[in-house]
Amino acid sequence: MPRTCGTKTLVALPEHFVTKWLMKKFTYTGPSWAASSWPLDVPTTNLAKEWGFEFYDHAQSGTSVLGSYIRLVRSPNVPVIWIYNEPILCLQDATKLTFKEFIQRSDWKDIWEECNQFCLNKINSLNKPVLLIGAHSDIVNCNYPNITIGHLSWQKFLADKAGMTINNGSVCVILNDGTEFDMHHCWGAEVIHRFMHETPNIDPEPSLVDSVWDTFFFWKQLETQDLFNNVHPNFKGNVLFAEHLKPTVIKFLQEHQ
Repeated sequence: MPRTCGTKTLVALPEHFVTKWLMKKFTYTGPSWAASSWPLDVPTTNLAKEWGFEFYDHAQSGTSVLGSYIRLVRSPNVPVIWIYNEPILCLQDATKLTFKEFIQRSDWKDIWEECNQFCLNKINSLNKPVLLIGAHSDIVNCNYPNITIGHLSWQKFLADKAGMTINNGSVCVILNDGTEFDMHHCWGAEVIHRFMHETPNIDPEPSLVDSVWDTFFFWKQLETQDLFNNVHPNFKGNVLFAEHLKPTVIKFLQEHQ
């Protein structure tokens, strides 16, 4: 039924029209996880394409938070949806350490967190509303006024879809021999794997090696459930997560008109 407001009549519009009318453009950014589903030699998609709203596309394969930030500084003054990069890519800017030094440090988790806070602070400093989505890395220890957490972990979302047990935020991964380990924090371990191979004469920290191995095994389990391809979510992994996120995206964009 039409509603009246003073002498004007308000007509209820279809939901899809209202949603389209409310959604002004946003900037979409992040690394390869944001840019495209994988593999690239088949029909591809990404989260923003699946949402179906107009957007400025700043996603770029291989980029760090700092690289994404530089591209966004002069971008249109609209809300940002940021698919989170792996913070360790900003190691040298955040800590002045080299990767050769990092892979030998027993306190590598503390160093990773230093990189994480460097990245989150950089995102916050854009002074634009940002919806941050855990992706190549989970979102952890994020408390910044310009950042809204849209989802903590794309990887854990896929783990749930794969039927893995998640307790208190940790994924229970079952090994081939029936034993198991917990994935407390999902991250872009292939970045460090690459640097380990580039420095073969260095003995890396054993606990770091274990974390890299665990992550690759976990990704392989997601791949067996047709949710992943090598080190990226595949087409299905993108479509399912985009559908899950869409109400959050709509709410965020409506709040920042």
